[in-house]
Amino acid sequence: MPKKRIREHKKTVLIFWTLSVYGLLAVFFVFPLLSMAQTNERLDVSLTEKIYIQLSSGVYATDQDIWFKAIVVDSENHLPSTTSQVLYVDLIGPNGKVIEHKLTKLTSGLGNGSFELGKNYPVGLYLIRAYTQWNRNFGNDFIFEDYVNIVAPNSQPEKGILHTLTTTELESGKFLLTGEINSTIGVTDQKQIPVYLNYGVGKDTLELKKKDGVYTLDYETPKNVDWITLSIGENPDSYHSETIILRKKSVDVQFFPESGQLVHGLLNKLGVKSLGIDSKGTRLKGTVFNDKGQPISDFSTNHLGMGTLTIQVDSARTYYAKVSEPNDSTGTTTHIHPLPKVSPKGSTLSVSRVGEKIWTRISSNHLKGKIYIKVACRGKDYFLLEGPLKNGKLVKDMPSNELPEGILVFTLMDQAKQPIAERLFFNHKDGEALDISIQTDKNVYDRREKTQLNMHILGPPSESKNISLSVLVLNKAHFQPESINTIRSYLLLDSEIRGDIEDPDYYFRAQTPERFEALDALLLTQGWRNYQYPIKRRGPTFFWPEKGLEINGAVQVLRNKSNTSEPINVSLATFGRATKFYTTEADSLGRFGFVLDDDYGPKMQYLLSTVDPKGKKVNHNIRLDTISPPEVTYTQKPIIRESDTVVKAVVEAGKERLRTEMVFDSLYGVTQLDEVVVSDHFLTPERAKLYEKYGEPDVIISGDDIRDKEKEWSYGLYSILLFNYGDQIAIERFPDGFMLAHVRGGSREATLLMVDGKLLENHLYEYVPSMSPEIVERVELIKYAKFFKSRYLTVFPQADLFEIPSLGHIISITTKGGVGVQAPIRPEPGTLKAAISLFTPVKQFYAPKYDKPVPSQEDKPDLRSVIHWQPNIFMDQTQNTSSSFYNGDILGEYIIIVEAISEDGRLGYATKEYSVKEKKGLNEKPDPSN
Repeated sequence: MPKKRIREHKKTVLIFWTLSVYGLLAVFFVFPLLSMAQTNERLDVSLTEKIYIQLSSGVYATDQDIWFKAIVVDSENHLPSTTSQVLYVDLIGPNGKVIEHKLTKLTSGLGNGSFELGKNYPVGLYLIRAYTQWNRNFGNDFIFEDYVNIVAPNSQPEKGILHTLTTTELESGKFLLTGEINSTIGVTDQKQIPVYLNYGVGKDTLELKKKDGVYTLDYETPKNVDWITLSIGENPDSYHSETIILRKKSVDVQFFPESGQLVHGLLNKLGVKSLGIDSKGTRLKGTVFNDKGQPISDFSTNHLGMGTLTIQVDSARTYYAKVSEPNDSTGTTTHIHPLPKVSPKGSTLSVSRVGEKIWTRISSNHLKGKIYIKVACRGKDYFLLEGPLKNGKLVKDMPSNELPEGILVFTLMDQAKQPIAERLFFNHKDGEALDISIQTDKNVYDRREKTQLNMHILGPPSESKNISLSVLVLNKAHFQPESINTIRSYLLLDSEIRGDIEDPDYYFRAQTPERFEALDALLLTQGWRNYQYPIKRRGPTFFWPEKGLEINGAVQVLRNKSNTSEPINVSLATFGRATKFYTTEADSLGRFGFVLDDDYGPKMQYLLSTVDPKGKKVNHNIRLDTISPPEVTYTQKPIIRESDTVVKAVVEAGKERLRTEMVFDSLYGVTQLDEVVVSDHFLTPERAKLYEKYGEPDVIISGDDIRDKEKEWSYGLYSILLFNYGDQIAIERFPDGFMLAHVRGGSREATLLMVDGKLLENHLYEYVPSMSPEIVERVELIKYAKFFKSRYLTVFPQADLFEIPSLGHIISITTKGGVGVQAPIRPEPGTLKAAISLFTPVKQFYAPKYDKPVPSQEDKPDLRSVIHWQPNIFMDQTQNTSSSFYNGDILGEYIIIVEAISEDGRLGYATKEYSVKEKKGLNEKPDPSN
């Protein structure tokens, strides 16, 4: 919905009505004359957005950050989208709970950010999802999802949930699981514990009660279950999981006829797909036989588990395949897999490319007369071929260069234009992509030497005014190309078909003819379209595209004879870094909307009020629009603990960073986090009385220290405490943006907040994270405060007496002049006080410079695995740009990754490798990795 920005102290009228006429949504916008000259964006309800999140890796250690760039394009032409200006990016843990929630600012479809991991994050697969509110109109198909593996370098291999386990296969095909819960995972103090079960095709929950000091598992699985994952715990600190492989069966082999069915008497092409227990493709060989035992055709699958074969079939016969075990070189162990049943009547639609033309071949044993072939790409029709069948056959061709690059949908239709068969085919188009050249000033560098990087788009000048690039440089040992998408593989391939694609960029990366055959096999075996074109809105709720930070709602007006025509003005005051005021007029239905100036931080308080045209306050009820986040769809996958070179490299690098930090600390007597000590302080009578009542502080942080550590991207008190005093204070973030501080104690006891000597009421906790450091006199941490149980009851008087913690801590904040939390005034009648989540501050990537000597006490070994991250580089019509960075101390091979998108929707991806080596003959800094 196009909304005009409401400037401070300026009034803009925004009126809109929605009507339902004959089942169609009609939208009317009425603007005042002062806005008539401005361009109104036309809202196409059939055009959605695709979201691509570029990640730096598929594997991360818990002491690293996950850096990302977001690219949002329209679904038809891949043009950078201007529909939405807010993107939601979530990090979802192995327990299916949202751990971090980011609001990313989009500018011309581009944004970037990061997730800061922590030592308390459990290892496992994490889901990163991203969505716009506009995309929610079309179901879950356009929500971006990708899984990353998070490993812990600072811990021993985690013990399983089960101390003992016995699996018994029953005659019914089910399994009986019996065992005991491991006593070392921190659940033995509870009377009963929930255990969550996930076996791929279903879920279950058990409540295990303690008996004789032991939690005993006794569970019968459903039929045909090959693996099951058990997990306990809701929070990151207490979450544990374990996957049990029940049946290490042979590979699963499936056959997919090209046109959906095997047809009698015709030559049929089939796709073959072979998957192991880990859902990854595997190589195999096999032979197809008929029911008489006669061999028909041999076939094989590639390293991704896909292949093709062509056979002629008879509806009087049945067919099956014999395949050998993947590691059985003798072929003595074989398995039988049936082929689909042969249909006596039907048609086949075959598509292939020869040279610069795409050929379609139709064969049918029952269609007569004229037939049609529609060719479409991403919902747009490009060709409609037609012609009569001759002897049941028709051959047509078309120029490939007149079709866009990407997945083409060929639909065979009969004389009445009713769909008969469908075939997906990928059109490679030379010259469509941005051909990126990457040049470095050297191929081999020394430690901490500067690298100069130049980038150029080859070929004729682009018609686009701007091209956006991102540059990522990382240790090649940590690069896992087969586990991540690229901008080209995601937008052109992965986003268009359902299911997981193993190594999606292989079909673009491998410069061999085999990749085209492999891609055709992929579309044969996994050719279910992710989107059904034309795209239609789903569900009863309509989500408007967000043009920024918005506050929308309605004033509930009690109309009477005296005020039927009186307009209602709605005023808004926001209390961020600066107090701002906005005003607008509600429409005839009481609806109003504000688009705020961009602001960054956790949450911002605001106050709404209503007044009549004379400026007199009126007592109207104000109701806000609330939007719940989409439900999480976390797909549990079996985790088979096998050696992975990239995972091993990431873990070893993390261990080396930890070891080096410990050595550096011991040499210079420092800690990597700023050391916090209780310094001598003058005790006023008030402070002495406070300490006597609640206890002496264990840690005192002065306001000056807090202000000294404030960064440009800091967004309030909690952000400074989080990034500088993490050894003393933990900040827990909730999906709705709420933040809760905890004093690091023994067993994560409860923590209360105190401001200016008074325990803070619980409804005021949300104001503390965004407190300005300018008003903070000091922050004191009182560990194991006196009489904590009674203090807890003061803050939470409705708490269950049997669940009140007896031990806990207090964070005491003293403000200058006792001004307090500075919350807005208590709302009067006709007003409403609330808070809005702001854009997440963009953390600056740490990029050291070694152009000057570093003092020895500050010269910590540089063990970064991500050397350089620059998400926003813009290239003008000269098609040239540059970047530079300094290397670290780790020797080895490094890879530069550049991704690009132009204003006209062209995509680019390129890589280049270089080395960091020891210079011979020089007294160089020793390699800390040795």
